[in-house]
Amino acid sequence: MSRKIDANIYSVVVFIIGGSVLLVYSLLNNFSLTHYESSDWLYFLLLAIIPTIFGQYIFNLLLKTIGETTVSVGIIGEPVLAIMLAYLLLGETISAFQFVGGLITLSGMLMYFALKSYHIQLPKFLRLNRFRKLG
Repeated sequence: MSRKIDANIYSVVVFIIGGSVLLVYSLLNNFSLTHYESSDWLYFLLLAIIPTIFGQYIFNLLLKTIGETTVSVGIIGEPVLAIMLAYLLLGETISAFQFVGGLITLSGMLMYFALKSYHIQLPKFLRLNRFRKLG
């Protein structure tokens, strides 16, 4: 996202486009849009507001304040958090692959944030800045 575009405008445009694409897809595939229980509509509303609108809005604001790389590294931990919450709240099991993958993910995040907090510079050959802006 460009720093020149307001986060609110960007979010509204993205949600309109995404909603329109999903509506067309649903209509083309004859999915029912109305035959749901009232409790389902409450869940739909909560899913739209909390993780979608609120989450995207916070994500866009964070991009402006703490930077793209830091936000991206932070978001990498989202599946690990989801697995831990599913284990704690829903009684789901954690497979060996999920456990090892989670450890690798958290280790990478820890390394990034440790390097960033101590202002340690990577050697030039490891930096990806040369790919940022071409031209």
